[in-house]
Amino acid sequence: MSWFDRLLGESLATLPALVDPGRFCRTGKPGVTFNGHTQLLQGILVSDGSDRCQLDDEVHGFVPPKASLSPKAELFACALESLDANISRGATLTSPLMPAEVINVQSHLLPFEVLLLEVINKGHLHQVSLRPRLDLHYEDEVTDVARAKRMAKGALVHLASHSECWQRQTLSGVIPRKVLARFSEDDYNTYENRVYARLLDGIERHLRRRIATLEQLQGTLSQALEFYGADGLDHRLSNAICELWGKTFSNEEMTSKASQLLDETLRQLASASKAVAGLKQTGLYPLVPRSAQVSGGLHLTNILSHDAHYRHVAVLWEALRKVQGSAGKTPQERHQQNRQLASAYSRYAGLMLRHALEPYLQGKDEAQWAGRTLSLRPSGLEWELSSSIRGADAKVLLTVVPWFSFTDRPGDAHGHPQRVIAWPALDQVSNEAALDAGWIALSPFDLYGVERFGHLVDSILWQPVLQAYGKPITKVPSTVMHGAGEPVSAISLEPGAARMVVREVLPDKRLAQLQQALSAANASPQAEALLLRQLELVALQACPVCEEPVSLVFQQPAGFKANCGRCTIERYLRHQARHWEYEQKLGGEVDFRKVGRRALNIQGARLP
Repeated sequence: MSWFDRLLGESLATLPALVDPGRFCRTGKPGVTFNGHTQLLQGILVSDGSDRCQLDDEVHGFVPPKASLSPKAELFACALESLDANISRGATLTSPLMPAEVINVQSHLLPFEVLLLEVINKGHLHQVSLRPRLDLHYEDEVTDVARAKRMAKGALVHLASHSECWQRQTLSGVIPRKVLARFSEDDYNTYENRVYARLLDGIERHLRRRIATLEQLQGTLSQALEFYGADGLDHRLSNAICELWGKTFSNEEMTSKASQLLDETLRQLASASKAVAGLKQTGLYPLVPRSAQVSGGLHLTNILSHDAHYRHVAVLWEALRKVQGSAGKTPQERHQQNRQLASAYSRYAGLMLRHALEPYLQGKDEAQWAGRTLSLRPSGLEWELSSSIRGADAKVLLTVVPWFSFTDRPGDAHGHPQRVIAWPALDQVSNEAALDAGWIALSPFDLYGVERFGHLVDSILWQPVLQAYGKPITKVPSTVMHGAGEPVSAISLEPGAARMVVREVLPDKRLAQLQQALSAANASPQAEALLLRQLELVALQACPVCEEPVSLVFQQPAGFKANCGRCTIERYLRHQARHWEYEQKLGGEVDFRKVGRRALNIQGARLP
């Protein structure tokens, strides 16, 4: 067999004993049969809802997802499907944050929950708990005469044949010491009561998941509300995030109303959960064995059909079964759904990257920037950001690997600056930094998502431009050097070394003269290099925050400073003996949580 490890970017012949779902892709031929139900020719290896991973005769296991993340994972999948539907419809650059339709659907009580609250408020479940229907269980037992209240059938025959039960024998008969007595006890383990007990278990599980889901949504809404007029955050960061959130809810008032609706729904569900917990503590529930289950469909007995209280148990049972209908999917259906979710997550990564690359690509897949042709393309489930200069072969600058999984981060998979792994990170998102050792959070719950990816692509795209600053154009013909005209601060000429260094944007007339002179001297590569430096300097002189033109002040040996008076951004390029460092601060602040992608620190090795 042949597999490709997406996280490491390496091929391997065999899979490990424990397989991370979504990590490996099948690349070899022929195909294999997965868990006996699906022919896997090529593509991603995902779970079918079980921990078993059998490929033909090879048996492996899947790393199980965190059980505590199950409600969040379900909400994540709902949001992902909604966002993917918008992407598939070819909608404009939609917001990558939590869709409003998901919040609206989840914020309202489900029909089952409305019915549950009504039944609880009318006391039907409490009446079943306090006054249950029961059977009498009869049992015959040989016991002392003093304990016997009712003789069992055949008690006299038993006494006549068991002399050891006699107290003594008289002329008139036998005085018994023990007799075969019939005892009766209440039997609560009836079919109807088992339905009631298992219904409470199902309701409790449903409410626990729903409350966890709504609390996650409430956290997202609360975080969004904090950005409206938040203190301590740069207003440009707040405006950018509020603009994205505005595509979900148009203003703060609508967000506040959605939050209030969520609060009310949470209050009602918490009340129902408290009532169910009380019913499980007392009354009928503790008297029904936990091992007593209800198998198959519900059998409507006379009690479940006609009793004034038990019939509501049957109604709730059927309503809950409909809510849990998705759990009844076959392994093959769940496997197909997980494959579709992995593909949807890849498309979602593309949406996030397009938002992050908006300053460079303007929403397109390809554009010109700083003398380069930048392009964003999918490669299987991965996304590649590449750059090419004047017809040269495109160079992949960044590969983003979307990994749709709710398991722990593998200890053997470490991303690197040019190959970054994007994953949901439901319980491990930090706003203190954009990346974490080559891993980046990709989630509609994360309001910093675009800022996070923006910081990543800014660092990747600016590095070659910064590295080229001050790089001399060599082998410049002497005729060009002597005819370059009066020296200016924008360009440094070194006739002895036959090279020139462009430090600032040249006036159009001076640029045209130099290009014409280089072309006339048969120095076309130098003319192209001059144009490239000019375009790089044009990009550098534009403020990355407000886009206003800023003067580059050259600093020896090959650095600069550029401070924008409009937005107070400060940029410095410093060269050391073996490396260079670029620092970008906004109002003196470098905290990602406060300024987002507007602060950068990039380092690289000096060119020889």
